[in-house]
Amino acid sequence: VGDGQGIQKVLAFSYLLAEYSNEKLSSTYWQETIERYFTHASQMKLTLWKDNEQAEAKVFEITKAIIPQFFLATMQSGVRSMSLGLDGARERLYSVGHSIVETTKAVWTCRYHNGYVVTLTGPLTVRVVVCSPSNPPSAGEQPNAILKFEQFQFDASTHEKFISVDSIQLTRSPELPKTPRSRNAPTPVPNGPPDDAVKRPWEEQRMYGDKASLPVEPVNAFGIPQATMRVLEVSSIYFAAEQRLIMLRVASGECHTDAGSCIILQ
Repeated sequence: VGDGQGIQKVLAFSYLLAEYSNEKLSSTYWQETIERYFTHASQMKLTLWKDNEQAEAKVFEITKAIIPQFFLATMQSGVRSMSLGLDGARERLYSVGHSIVETTKAVWTCRYHNGYVVTLTGPLTVRVVVCSPSNPPSAGEQPNAILKFEQFQFDASTHEKFISVDSIQLTRSPELPKTPRSRNAPTPVPNGPPDDAVKRPWEEQRMYGDKASLPVEPVNAFGIPQATMRVLEVSSIYFAAEQRLIMLRVASGECHTDAGSCIILQ
């Protein structure tokens, strides 16, 4: 790791998210997927800002046990596909078998069945580690190390919503034109302003109608589906309780901490 392998792993995860499949509506699919991409003690950390204003933010820490539910709830909320844009991403070696992938301009894009496209933009940091394969190699074979995510942190500073034109239903009156209309182009005036200063006719074209209807927005004020938000809120309670339990067990000498988990002392 450290020479681009970590970036390739993150991109491979993005390609997987972008593929549309009904299998993504099952919990088994996400449990198997997260098992392939995340370590046993991995965590996700998400920061979301309300209404794109730097006034109210929510920070969620998600353990590996909850990560499959996070993706499942998102897909079941009408998401057709997701993808990660890694504009300007860099990878640096942190230690042996451990690299960090970073970018300040990551874009997490969610495309919904009803025509909406929601993008969350902000810094992304992913810790990638080398892990031993779960199945030991056969005799005489060299073990093939695999890469997994130890920490996945995304701070969404802003989110934007777009909608496909095909999802907008426009009702026209019989007397209204069915094609765009514009005012007549202005007549050139001798010694008048240059053409660039005269508005072009196509800049004034408008579509007219009595009523227009849009699908209901699939996200809340933080840019994610409400069902996903509930999973994150429950996860934060679970994470806090788990951390308190670990601290109590460490204080009693029952275990010691390692990467946020509790190792039982023999």
